[in-house]
Amino acid sequence: MKTNERLSLFEAAKELKTTHLKVLMLLKQNALTGAMTDGEWYVDRSSLDCFLEHGADLQAPGGCRTSCNAKSCSCGG
Repeated sequence: MKTNERLSLFEAAKELKTTHLKVLMLLKQNALTGAMTDGEWYVDRSSLDCFLEHGADLQAPGGCRTSCNAKSCSCGG
């Protein structure tokens, strides 16, 4: 897996089992990280993996602060 892999809002929504609007809200709240490219939002794979790992334990802003040591997590643990 590439550390800089990005997913569209719709791909991220599918993995989170939610809507693309909810994913956009999570980006705006800094619960997920991503960027807009050519007018479309993309979610960083590492951020999505961290969110999936920690769910409600994620503390925004600033992203994951659980120091979980998960290989896929970008929390720095």
